[in-house]
Amino acid sequence: MADLPERFDYIIIGAGSTGCVLAEQLSADPRNRVLLVEAGGPDRSPLIAMPKGIAKLVSNPAHIWAYPVAQPRRPDEPAQEMWIRGKGLGGSSAINGMIWSRGEPHDYDDWEAAGATGWNAGSMIAAFRAIEDHGLGGSALRGEGGPVHVTPRTYRYPLAERLIAAGEQMGLPRTDDLNSVVGGRVGYYCHNIRKGRRESGAKVFLRPAMKRGNFTVMTDTLLRHVRLSNGRAVGVELLHGERGPFSVDCDGEVIVCAGTIESPQILQRSGIGDGDALAASGIAVRHHNPHVGRHMLEHLSYSMPFRLQRNSGIQGRYQGLGLMASVARYYLRRDGPMATGPFEVGAFLSTGVTGPRTDLQLYLSGYMFALGDANDAVPLGNIDKRPGLTVSGSLLRQSSEGEVQARGREPGDGVAITPNWLYSEADKGSAIAAIRLMRAYVGQAALAGDVGEELIPGAAVQEDDALLESFRSLSTSGLHGVGTCRMGAAGDAVVDPALKVHGVEGLRVADCSVMPRLISGNTNAPAMALGWRAAQIILDKA
Repeated sequence: MADLPERFDYIIIGAGSTGCVLAEQLSADPRNRVLLVEAGGPDRSPLIAMPKGIAKLVSNPAHIWAYPVAQPRRPDEPAQEMWIRGKGLGGSSAINGMIWSRGEPHDYDDWEAAGATGWNAGSMIAAFRAIEDHGLGGSALRGEGGPVHVTPRTYRYPLAERLIAAGEQMGLPRTDDLNSVVGGRVGYYCHNIRKGRRESGAKVFLRPAMKRGNFTVMTDTLLRHVRLSNGRAVGVELLHGERGPFSVDCDGEVIVCAGTIESPQILQRSGIGDGDALAASGIAVRHHNPHVGRHMLEHLSYSMPFRLQRNSGIQGRYQGLGLMASVARYYLRRDGPMATGPFEVGAFLSTGVTGPRTDLQLYLSGYMFALGDANDAVPLGNIDKRPGLTVSGSLLRQSSEGEVQARGREPGDGVAITPNWLYSEADKGSAIAAIRLMRAYVGQAALAGDVGEELIPGAAVQEDDALLESFRSLSTSGLHGVGTCRMGAAGDAVVDPALKVHGVEGLRVADCSVMPRLISGNTNAPAMALGWRAAQIILDKA
């Protein structure tokens, strides 16, 4: 702290997937003085490096932010839902399932159609190719030689093969690269894993940058607000340990990369947002923009666990002597069941509710989690000792918009999260159709000797209303929120296509919050690609 430079050219807030990429790219020029501020701590835990360490990370307060959701799923019950995000260097890329999913090209063309000029399929594919070192080799779509290694087929076993065969019987073509096909498809997920180790944003991008004399990282440091003067960002006010608030000046730009939940709060605490809402929270209004924190879109996921009729799954490899053998294999060979994410097999398909486009993503694995309660129906990390199978379905194209609103001027004042789950009729129809499709999937002949009792919602639950009620009560956030600082034209968005905050000079936002539409898949890879493209724009290389 004593050696902290007085001024910087770039101050980046948040060391998540996007922030790490930006920090590395902007600091590559020795003339740029770059500061990266992270509210969490360093990423030293060995559980971060071990892919299956996710089971312990997602329940450890040292590695996650836990946000209470203000809105209950049903009006007649209290709000008890919690959303988690990564805490520390790497952000959510240090605790997530490492699935390397790009989405589909038309997702990005939809961005451009929504006002994000220049953020089309061509530009994003170029960014993906620049950052990838894909194990399947380079192609017109895949990158080779980039900083992020992508491993296909991280872990295979007989039941996983039958899960893929079931998808084929559903009419889904099998592919080695789920990112290379548009529409229905099935196969093993690719993961950002290199030789059995997680490729987080911090590992891939920050480690090289930390060797540079022009780059400073501050961990365990909270941002109070961005300092504004005459309509321009001129620095930040920070909190670190026992030290009271202190300021750091910026001669260039402040770039907020704190994610879909935190980034709008940072703008709001800085006086940028809906004027009435800010005033109600005791925040002085510096720039009125009613879109800050609004238009939140998310994936909503529903897990269906099934008992297996025979011991054909892999739950034994995570318990007792089986776990000891898996850990030993991992440290000796860097492969096996500890060297992959929570789900090995993926499938993409259409419910047909809103049209032919892909709108349902499946995650499948040969074990099930021990059942929890209504607040946490399927607790990640608590694997059932009995043979089981998990099919988790994620709605990819929800239209119900939620919002995020800071409750006060200080970081500790909390946030009001209102998801508005399943508000639209289309979303309700998609939820019902998703359960029926997941049932159809496990009912294929390839799994006839494996699948036994359906535990959630249970075979007796057949009526549409009952299926919808189960989905509403037991689904979870997909952790893929977008839109709370969405990109687009002034008067309809928070940032412009150069990621500059409308109405404020010297301030940008770069993370999933700027995405104006949902991605047809996981958001970690798109967040890194967004960071790469953002850096090119800032450095005028795009």
